[in-house]
Amino acid sequence: MKLIQKTSRTYLWLSIIIFILSGAMLIFVLTNVMNNRLDNQLFYNKEVIAKRIKYDYPLTIFEEPEELSEAENRLYPKDTIIYKDTLILRVIQGEGVDEFEKYRQLTSYETLQGIRYKIIARNSLVRNQDLIWVILLSTFIIILLLLSGLWILNTQISKKIWKPFYTNIDKLKNFSIQDQNSIELAPSNIDEFKELNTSIKNLTQKLQSDFNSLKEFSENASHEMQTPLAIMKSKIELLLQSSDLTKEQSEQLQSIYQAGNRLSKLNKTLLLLAKVENQQFSNKEEISFKILIEKSLDNYEDFIINKNITIQTELSDHISSANTILVDTLISNLLSNAIKHNISNGKITITYTKDTLVFSNTGNPLKGNPENLFNRFKKESTLKDSLGLGLAIIKQICDVNHWQLNYSCEKEVHTISVIF
Repeated sequence: MKLIQKTSRTYLWLSIIIFILSGAMLIFVLTNVMNNRLDNQLFYNKEVIAKRIKYDYPLTIFEEPEELSEAENRLYPKDTIIYKDTLILRVIQGEGVDEFEKYRQLTSYETLQGIRYKIIARNSLVRNQDLIWVILLSTFIIILLLLSGLWILNTQISKKIWKPFYTNIDKLKNFSIQDQNSIELAPSNIDEFKELNTSIKNLTQKLQSDFNSLKEFSENASHEMQTPLAIMKSKIELLLQSSDLTKEQSEQLQSIYQAGNRLSKLNKTLLLLAKVENQQFSNKEEISFKILIEKSLDNYEDFIINKNITIQTELSDHISSANTILVDTLISNLLSNAIKHNISNGKITITYTKDTLVFSNTGNPLKGNPENLFNRFKKESTLKDSLGLGLAIIKQICDVNHWQLNYSCEKEVHTISVIF
């Protein structure tokens, strides 16, 4: 949920709560004001009736007051005035319909000229209630229009204020540390956004600088290491061709030569990992997974024949957009892993569709934790030439391309699947 929406919803709920509370308070205040006004009118009518009884004036506009019964005399021994709301049944003329109407009633128990009377004065509440609802409805409409206007105004102003922020977010999404040009952010007159833009610029410049330094270091280190390694390997090859070497010396030189080969391979693999992590293979083109898989099968044909492995393929002709070097490395490492960890007379099944690439191979059960399988230098193989980086490269390639990498093992059949 965006910040503008979150803020707007908070204001909306707060407005609804205030709207309900203010409506209830308005009804309460208006009802009390109207009732007090009616009570004063009823009291005045009661006083008129009492004076007419006291001075023997005929009650022409009022009903005759009732004399109290003995029970009411005992219940109300003193002068008492009671206010209450009551319902009076009345018949609608011409329609023959009975209807209850709400009244405000004053009941007074008084002694006039030595006689106890019960004086009742009533006034209809229908008009007052209609007036209250008219006032309430009018007030609610005004408040609703005011809140709606403020909400629309606040939304439009917020969108205008936050527009540079969202523009810069889009630019950050498309930013690459490989670009040599600094990021250009949309300006804003808001102090907080200005500070954010400054921080982003400084951060991206630092990232570009660190990336270039790391890239340069990796390339220089790889180049500088390859030269002495190549010299060392050539010198050892010359020594191995000497005829006066003893068997022990020859074995030691072969061990050194193998260690040099392993170091050279490790150097190239780590350099490849660094390049993949730094997204130096960002260019994409139309490629055929089927052609690259068949090419890798040809390259590893000798190893496949040596273990007498059966290959079964089901490959789609679908053309994908990806980096050729990364996909070729991915397929090569998956096939190499399937061969290395296979058994004699084993089987490899390769399936490629538009959405998935699956390598399945027979092999011994996995001893370690499958979650560590794709970590660097984590390996289950006991082969001396295994660096433990093949699956790490596969995972890094999948992460860079936002592909999902899964591993499963069932009945000594290991399956690695890549979901595009």
